Amino acid sequence: MDFIAKRTKLIVGIDYGTTYSGLSFALSNATDFKDIFPWTKYPGSSSHGSEHCVKAPTRVAFMDENPELDDNAWGYQVEPGMKTYAWTKLLLDKSSLMSEYDDPDLYLPGGMDIMQLPKGRSAKDVTTEYLRGMKAMFDDAVKEHLGSHKMEDLPIEFWLTVPASWSEKAKLLTKSAARDAGFAARRMDKIMLISEPEAAAQLALKSSLHRLESFVKPNTGVMVCDCGGGTVDITTYEVEETRPTLELREIAVGVAGKCGGTFVDRNLFKLMADRFGDAFTSLGPEEIGPGSSFMDQFELKKKDFSKKTPSKRAHRLMLHMPGLKVSSSMEKYYERRSSSVLLTQDDYKMLFDPVINMIIRLVEEQVNQIEWNKERPIETIVLVGGFGSSPYLKEQLTEWCQDRGIRLTTPITGAWSAVVCGAVLRGLEGSIVRQKKCRRHYGYVSSLEYDPSAHAGFDAQKRYVWTEQITNVEYLTGFMQWEVYKGELIDYETEINSSFSSNFVDNVPTTQKYTLYSCNLDDAPETTEGERIEKVGEVVATLDGLNQDELKHVKKHGTTYYSLPLTLNIRLDDEVGHLAFRIFYQDREVGKAAINIVE
Repeated sequence: MDFIAKRTKLIVGIDYGTTYSGLSFALSNATDFKDIFPWTKYPGSSSHGSEHCVKAPTRVAFMDENPELDDNAWGYQVEPGMKTYAWTKLLLDKSSLMSEYDDPDLYLPGGMDIMQLPKGRSAKDVTTEYLRGMKAMFDDAVKEHLGSHKMEDLPIEFWLTVPASWSEKAKLLTKSAARDAGFAARRMDKIMLISEPEAAAQLALKSSLHRLESFVKPNTGVMVCDCGGGTVDITTYEVEETRPTLELREIAVGVAGKCGGTFVDRNLFKLMADRFGDAFTSLGPEEIGPGSSFMDQFELKKKDFSKKTPSKRAHRLMLHMPGLKVSSSMEKYYERRSSSVLLTQDDYKMLFDPVINMIIRLVEEQVNQIEWNKERPIETIVLVGGFGSSPYLKEQLTEWCQDRGIRLTTPITGAWSAVVCGAVLRGLEGSIVRQKKCRRHYGYVSSLEYDPSAHAGFDAQKRYVWTEQITNVEYLTGFMQWEVYKGELIDYETEINSSFSSNFVDNVPTTQKYTLYSCNLDDAPETTEGERIEKVGEVVATLDGLNQDELKHVKKHGTTYYSLPLTLNIRLDDEVGHLAFRIFYQDREVGKAAINIVE
């Protein structure tokens, strides 16, 4: 790394996870995926195991709530007993509709209130603070490895990973948090988003080509199952080519659920509440929340839990519960002598099985979709992500796969860092995914001429009749105009061009607003009275390039009526990793357009 060529860039992968986060980088003149450098020297990590130091815990402690802190703490700097905030990533997508594969208790109020937020701070604020700590660490790291004098003219591309199922709002909140934390603060730097399963596929399948017996062969089906701390994301590809370059095509609409490793933790809290009641639930998050000594003990056992464990002895988790009255019936659950909760092998199975069953349901749904669409059968499932390292999950999935003649494997580099290193590889080599399946319907609400006989009985809470000023014709709102459908093949050239005609009196405004909607049902509803229609956000377009004098207009009784036909262009698979917008008048771009996301 002593010599940096003139046009070399630094490619950085950032995996902001629910439970653990990581960072890796490489220079753009790297010649092999082995040149990607996963960062391991996280502040405060020296006393922790080496495997986990590939990532740092996604936890934040604020100095204004912890008197012993001189500055905000993040990752390994957060110590047991501090007032801590964790699992915040899941709150970035809280406004999206729940799916059948989400933990049903995820956002229930009360209980352990694990995903609490500090007073006066949002989920994005907590995310920003964590990423701010990561940015300071990154700055020190690159200065150490490249030299500060070489960084001044070195462009940096930051590839930030997000769940494939994330709403547009959650994606943009994550990107905004990274910008606020200081990433891509220079004009020459960029932030791009990449879906976590796509990043994992980039590394796992590319590294497989270097094995003696590669499972990556042309005309084979490969599923990537990304099991993280908060989400499980499944994407399936057909390998179209391996030479001269690896090329993939998505062959099914990806499926996902908020049913990752933290689902096991929430099951633990429910079990503890059932067994010990107020003696457990009255304890504060410093004692039983993420990052507490109690949960750190559980995390170690959770990471190693396997049905092949020879010992049937109950596992001990030290936890002092002053309010607990230990009776003879309680002794099988709590050991007074060591102040320890006792969990048997069957208890751990009870915590894991609902989560494993949900993940297997997701895998089955994807396999069934492939068969229904008569696509290339799945021969291999690649398991990645933090929870993908769980021995028990591997054992259960292996059994399921063996019954169906499917091979289960993990990347040669390990499941733990596949996503963050794959993000760097995407920046180095470009996308290996030639086509994707659109995960949602996207469109707008339009009005049609009102027919009282045909439209009788419409829901007046959601729709209304209005009169067009020039023609005096009545229209009914609430008709969905879907511009792209779920399951359609899209690539980097796919665009939606939607025509809108607006009428104005006397003056044309300098901005126009369009509300974009989506729906993840297989069959798109025809009106806003349908189920599971979500508001993606409001697209705000500036019209700085318009000359009002050139527009078509009609003068009536001293009033000027303007008719303004505009075209809103949306790129669905833009390199930035989220929807990208442009606004046109008569094939000429006349301003800037962006979606407005309110947290």
